[in-house]
Amino acid sequence: MRQSIQIVLNQEYVLSRQYAEVLPIDDIYSRIKDLGFSFLETENRSLTRLSLRVEAADLKGTAEQLVGLLSESIGLPREKFEITNEGNEITLDIEGVASVVITEIGANAPSVYDSYKKISEKVGWTEFKELCHEILLVSPQIKRNAIFKSFLFQNYLISVNDGCGLSTALDDFAQLISDLELFKFNEKQPVVEIRLSTKSEPDSMTIQEAIEAIYAEDEAGKLVCLDISEYLERSKHNELKDFLTKLVAVEESFIFFFRIPFLEPDALNAIRKVLADVLYIREISIQPFNNDELKECAVRAINEAGFTAEDIVWDVFFSRICEEKSDGRFYGIQSVMKVVYEMLWLKAKSDAIKGAGDISAKEDKVILQNDVLELSPTFNKETPDGFDALSELIGMEKISDRIKEIVAQVKIAIENETMERPCLHMRFVGAPGTGKTTVARILGQIFRENGILRNGYFFEYSARDLCGEYIGQTAPKTSAICRDAYGSVLFIDEAYALYQGDDKSSDYGREALTTLVSEMENHKDDMVVVMAGYKEDMNKLMEGNAGLRSRMPFLLEFESYDRQQLYEIFMSFVKKHFKYDEEFANAVSGYFDSLSEEYMKSSEFANARFVRNLYERCWSKAAMRTSMSGSKDISLKKEDFLAASGEKEFSEKLAIKAKIGF
Repeated sequence: MRQSIQIVLNQEYVLSRQYAEVLPIDDIYSRIKDLGFSFLETENRSLTRLSLRVEAADLKGTAEQLVGLLSESIGLPREKFEITNEGNEITLDIEGVASVVITEIGANAPSVYDSYKKISEKVGWTEFKELCHEILLVSPQIKRNAIFKSFLFQNYLISVNDGCGLSTALDDFAQLISDLELFKFNEKQPVVEIRLSTKSEPDSMTIQEAIEAIYAEDEAGKLVCLDISEYLERSKHNELKDFLTKLVAVEESFIFFFRIPFLEPDALNAIRKVLADVLYIREISIQPFNNDELKECAVRAINEAGFTAEDIVWDVFFSRICEEKSDGRFYGIQSVMKVVYEMLWLKAKSDAIKGAGDISAKEDKVILQNDVLELSPTFNKETPDGFDALSELIGMEKISDRIKEIVAQVKIAIENETMERPCLHMRFVGAPGTGKTTVARILGQIFRENGILRNGYFFEYSARDLCGEYIGQTAPKTSAICRDAYGSVLFIDEAYALYQGDDKSSDYGREALTTLVSEMENHKDDMVVVMAGYKEDMNKLMEGNAGLRSRMPFLLEFESYDRQQLYEIFMSFVKKHFKYDEEFANAVSGYFDSLSEEYMKSSEFANARFVRNLYERCWSKAAMRTSMSGSKDISLKKEDFLAASGEKEFSEKLAIKAKIGF
């Protein structure tokens, strides 16, 4: 007979034994394993709870064994045990110490076990798993006493961001509830997700449309998840309450989830109170995935495909994840799976190239870093040393020397325990295109190589990426971005947008700045925040928070490039990929010599970014010319450059001739 054993210890009893050599729950677990049950599986184990599945002859025999075991472990005589036998369940109660429920697992047990196991093995989702375990534990009591309404009148407020797997979790929840026989679901469509909006849109419903859909015939028996994010503003709370009152009449026919983004506790509690004025609400808050959890999801997916990955593969993986996050379009698990599928494709491609023509080649199931280097465009494949990469940049001699000084200073502080390690947060000031982002990316590599940062990954965001759309969303959003960057570099471009020194600065910007400063202080030894922008704007930003300037002691100034440096940058792009002749080089040199002083000193001038755009336009012209001639060998010629630089966006930047009359 398969049986479920649920043991719950009194918290005060556990605290009274906190200094014991072995914790009470560990001692009990060890003793149960020594009983020699033929089947033993742990479902849940914490300081106060233990859930097991065992194979034993009968409930009475298991109860007898547990009474003896617990009497020894807890140190109380058998007379202190109150035993209740109700056929397929036996309850042991030890007043003030513990309670035990032993239940026969019925015919539907395999499906219940499978659906609960799927939930318990999810990455993250701690509070959701605790809720499901509670329902699993209480469900026999609900069915025995026929108190189904105690479950059916529960509604759930779930605070979770996009990309964390909400749809999958809802499906899993519905399956568990169905297997536990607590609710009969609509067979055609058991789960429905609806985004409520103030106006009718293709991917959403107004409140009136949602009510009509829910009240329609044959729509009962569903789990309905309503995204109420647009109703977080206080001005819309009464409208939301009116909607909730209309759901009360159909509570027994539906399971309702109300979804909002991940919010700080105060904001989450405020919206919970609005819902709880009308409905019985259970609150579930789902933390965004951290880097370890994203990696765990990727590892599981790779293993399910029958592969493993060497450790250094994850450097390339996280470089790609940083790119995905930095462009503002990261979709959590969906993005991770996209990257995993690309890794598997690149592995197959690499094996196909290596084993071309060799039918007897053995199948290799280990993904190597060289197999997936194409995965991340920004991963440094060619220069293994950070300082070497920095030295290759044109016009960065002063910046390189300053970074060497900083590294030397920090290394001495690390080696000398009597010295305080300096705060590493930095301000990069200068015009656009002067290499601030490139240097910040290399900085992470240098700090990792010198033992200053443990990861050295590079996360790039603009100031507006730190701000939320709703009240209470900004602080957790900023904290999540910082949490990703622990052990790495967090680069914030146009950081001055968080505070502009006047009433135009948004409350969200100020909140993001306050949260960021707190994170910078709490993790000053394990994260480097680099804020970038124009010098004047950055000075205004320093005024936005009293402690910001002192927490960013290093100021690196990036000078705009002169004409010769612009020419050298352009030719460095060319030399990496193409052949060219002297006429081509002379045309390039002449063009940069002719750039107007007015344009080069203007805020519009983008320095190396301008050079890259011209370079890409140039080889695009060469590619078109070559393809029309039928040749496969692209060689850059003077005519290609003249065609590119002659286009309006480049030709109008040349020196302006003196106007008549001036």
